Amino acid sequence: MSRILHRVLASALLAASVQTPASAQDRGPPGGPAANRAPAPTLPGRETGGGLIGGTISGRMNLIGPRSGEPHQRELQPADRIAPPSMFLPERLDKVDPAIVDGVRLPKLDPTGPLAPVHPAAPATAPASREAALPPPAAPIVKEPLFLSATFDENGAKIPGGVKWRVFTDQPDANGEHLLVAESSEAEPRFDLDPGNYIVHAVYGLVSAAKFVTVRAGQPATQRMILKAGGVRLSAYVGDAKPPDGDVSFTLSRDEGGLAQKVADHVRPGTLLRLPAGAYHVVSNYGDANAIVEVDLQVPSGKLVNAQVHHRAAPVTLKLVDHPGGRELGNTSWTILTPGGDVIRDSIGALPRILLAEGDYTAIARHDGRMYQQSFAVKAGVAAAVQLTTEGG
Repeated sequence: MSRILHRVLASALLAASVQTPASAQDRGPPGGPAANRAPAPTLPGRETGGGLIGGTISGRMNLIGPRSGEPHQRELQPADRIAPPSMFLPERLDKVDPAIVDGVRLPKLDPTGPLAPVHPAAPATAPASREAALPPPAAPIVKEPLFLSATFDENGAKIPGGVKWRVFTDQPDANGEHLLVAESSEAEPRFDLDPGNYIVHAVYGLVSAAKFVTVRAGQPATQRMILKAGGVRLSAYVGDAKPPDGDVSFTLSRDEGGLAQKVADHVRPGTLLRLPAGAYHVVSNYGDANAIVEVDLQVPSGKLVNAQVHHRAAPVTLKLVDHPGGRELGNTSWTILTPGGDVIRDSIGALPRILLAEGDYTAIARHDGRMYQQSFAVKAGVAAAVQLTTEGG
């Protein structure tokens, strides 16, 4: 009680008096000699003694200090101030159960499985107002198997291999594209999918088919795709021998509404083609001149057709020399004609070798502004060498 009265009296004394700030010279130690203090300047309204009317306050006073005889209390330092406890201070981490926040126990997350069951915290560990329970976790989505297979027709055997399977979402995205979900090259793949609708796409060579498939929860799905396709393997002969594969190429086309639609081009001998069942027109080119054979081919579903094409042609070597058996002259241009005058081949530069169909031809050589010509014949499977001379030209 005495401390309270002392503080009230001190506050009243401050309200009734006004102290002028002391100069730097007046801030000496208490009880120091007067000679060391500079006299205070005289201001209007001041008395000569330097005090205001009503008295002066000098020296140091502890206005709110304890009374005489009470123990001295020092001012609290920042280190003495106790901050309120925080859940996130490091010194509290070892005292906090990380599984409990605001009285609710969090489930443990398993990165390899579904969420663990949720249990509310015991009432004793949290106020009743904070008691809460997380909603029960949603039932995990169980994937269901989708079994796929492909056949050549409704009653045909299963395709043993060579099918490329892809599964897409049934709804396109913002760009109009269907998202690829899974793919496989197995003959009879199995896909584990979430219940929903999908598009199954199967490709067998140049044959493809697509179908919508629904995968239902708790019900495995099976889908069989019918790919009416057949196989073709082409080869070429000149006489009784096979020419180099680089000299022969095939082009296949089929009738589509009265128009010939090219199906495959630049096909090398021995290549296996998987084609839609039907009729095809095959063109075999031996070289790049007139050694061409055209045939029609029927490809049945589920069958492999080995087709052979026989050319009646031969390679021909052309040279322009200054005399029989002489050196070959460079900078020579060539033109090959049929007996009827049709141009088979026309070259600006040298033409050392050409593949020609069996028959009669005329070779014309141009060198240094002059022309030389000679007739020759081609027999199937017999290589020929034709020499033109400038003597007597």
